[in-house]
Amino acid sequence: MIRGVLSHIGPQLAEGVLIHQKPRVSVLVPAVFDSAAEEHPLYRSLYGVPVVVRTLLALNEIPVVREIILVVSEADIPRMAEICEDFSLDRVRKILRAKAAGVSALTIGTYECDPAADYIAICDPLCPFVSAALLEQSLSAAIQHGAAAPAVAVKDTIKIVADGAVSETPDRTALRELQSPIAVESSLLKAALMTAGQADMQTAHVMEILESFQVTLRLTKGSEENIRVFGPADIPAAEAILQWR
Repeated sequence: MIRGVLSHIGPQLAEGVLIHQKPRVSVLVPAVFDSAAEEHPLYRSLYGVPVVVRTLLALNEIPVVREIILVVSEADIPRMAEICEDFSLDRVRKILRAKAAGVSALTIGTYECDPAADYIAICDPLCPFVSAALLEQSLSAAIQHGAAAPAVAVKDTIKIVADGAVSETPDRTALRELQSPIAVESSLLKAALMTAGQADMQTAHVMEILESFQVTLRLTKGSEENIRVFGPADIPAAEAILQWR
């Protein structure tokens, strides 16, 4: 099935030879949260600017990005529309509603991307330090392999636990922490989401959806600065990065 999907990628690959042309790229930002926290993670202040705004501003400035498709909860639509206007986020072309995070939200956003898009990049809304270099590296690898994402080496010692006791210590040199954005050939992503929907998969993780479709995700060089800012404990690290920059 994958071979058949990849055969329709288009002019980027011809008999294994990469043809150099500028790909058409849409960025999907799935920002649906069922958060009971006092402070919504999307709007958590990072030096006076909501985290999601910093992420969208970074994406809005990347030259290869043709459009940004934002998927949010219904309650967030008015505030997101106001944010896009206030911060002149001209590449945010659509703000869509989804009832919950997961396959459905990803599918809604993917099928509302420009049909002419060659590749769709899925970016976590809570990654304010996403950069052109990270996206372009993922895109370059996706052009050759179908799907790719940045990753960094795992520094912590990881333990596998069974019944409350350590059963195994995996080799840390073989472990990687996946980052955002994930770049995927558009027809491949659509096919994987269709299969996931038919299987009633509940995950919100794109990599799990791709793996279930037997897609091997290629890894590119990530950045230690490309952190996910979710809770209050992440703010000091994010502020330190901003100060350093």
